[in-house]
Amino acid sequence: MAGVYELNYKSKNILYLDVAELKLKDKLELQKHVECAEEQIRKHPPKSLLVITNVTDTAFDTQIAAIMGEYADHNTPYIKASALVGISGVQKIVLAAIKAIVGRDFYLTDTIEEAQEWLTQQ
Repeated sequence: MAGVYELNYKSKNILYLDVAELKLKDKLELQKHVECAEEQIRKHPPKSLLVITNVTDTAFDTQIAAIMGEYADHNTPYIKASALVGISGVQKIVLAAIKAIVGRDFYLTDTIEEAQEWLTQQ
């Protein structure tokens, strides 16, 4: 279910932004969840946060790409490591542009479990 959650996995706190399966008609909902995540992220010290963003089957257009790009740019100072779940198709092109703009890498996986496991090792 779309939203922002705090997960605890192997004694590590992980911020989880779930926007999976949101469609183009859900842009306002996606924006709301991104803003909520940004608010939570600002509460953490620099380079301290582990983050999972789930975009499995999320529709992308230029507006959503811009929202996600701004989200990644905003987060960069706070992120220790981040994983993306469900990147496919056009999302890979958008991600390449985001990576070039924000200057950081993302771990890509198809499962939340694998993302959690990878993040706990960072």
